[in-house]
Amino acid sequence: MSVSRESQKFERVTVSLVPTADERSFENVPTTFSALHRSYEWRRASQLRYMIVPKRISSQQIVIELFVERQGKGAHASKDVARAVESFVQHKIASEWKGLKLGAISRPSVAAPPQRAFVRGTIEEMIGTKLLR
Repeated sequence: MSVSRESQKFERVTVSLVPTADERSFENVPTTFSALHRSYEWRRASQLRYMIVPKRISSQQIVIELFVERQGKGAHASKDVARAVESFVQHKIASEWKGLKLGAISRPSVAAPPQRAFVRGTIEEMIGTKLLR
């Protein structure tokens, strides 16, 4: 289920988050966008490298694509990635993503992360649509 790209393996997991009544829900939409480099960047967690790209933001749901590179290898790599992603998301909700709760996590699928840098940098320009209010 992984795609090899320059000897690295990437998988994509779509995560839907549900905003709570807390107004902080929209203050910290999960992303790894770097305003300095005008592109998405890879970050590292204990078991995986990840890149977060927001896809849809509304008052009822925030959908992000989480690109991951699993650090370990094994026969059950896809199942391990799914477990690692779920653990990662739960940890982030408890610590950094205040005002959000988990809606759903898709199964890992073959992926190629975004490569282009953005000329503009508002969240609406990054996802290519206006935010629903």
